[in-house]
Parts: sequence; C-alpha cells; structure tokens
Amino acid sequence: MPTLNERIGDIVKRKRQRDRLTQSDVGSRIGVSGSYISSIESAQTSARIAEIEGLANVFRTTAIELINEAAQLDSYRVTATNREREAFLALYDGLSPENQKQARTFLLFLRDQQNLVKD
Repeated sequence: MPTLNERIGDIVKRKRQRDRLTQSDVGSRIGVSGSYISSIESAQTSARIAEIEGLANVFRTTAIELINEAAQLDSYRVTATNREREAFLALYDGLSPENQKQARTFLLFLRDQQNLVKD
C-alpha cells in the first residue's frame, strides 16, 4: 500500500499533467525548484504544509482537499480516460458561469445527436 507521501506525489503529478504544467512551472509558482517538485512526485521528499498549501493554490483546491484525496483508498486509477476527463474538467472549471452553461448545453446537444445516429 502506498504511503501518504507517495499518494501526494502521485496527485501532484496527475494534477500537474492535467494542467499541462512542467515541474519547473509548478516550482516557480510556489517558490521552489522543478527538481524539488520532481522529488515530491517521486516521494523522495515530503512536502511541507506551506508547500502543500501552495500546490493546492496552483491546482485550484485546498490543502485539506489535497491531503484528503491522498488519504483515500486506491479508488483512483490513472488511465488515459481519467487523464482526459480531468483535463476536460479543469477546462470547464476555468470557464465563467455563463460559459459553463453554454458548455453544458453544447454537450447535451452532442449527446442528443449521438443518440439520433444510434437509433
């Protein structure tokens, strides 16, 4: 079973890749080096609370949510589908409420079109 540090590292890596950021990008945003982010991702280093808070800000969440996600059982599996879903959700979350409404409407339209083709 992975340690909490390994899980935090996995989450940081997954969220960083989802947002298409380099380790250097993330490091510069929280005041550390890219190699330090690499050591967090590989669980060679334990992130301090201040760094977890910085990482949470970069990934638009809270430190508590990041730690809770890491503390959960191994229910999340990194797959191409999950990676694409997370990237899509990150894009959606970055939209204004009005644009989110338009995105939902468009997705419903696409689903209806797909169902018409199947019938």
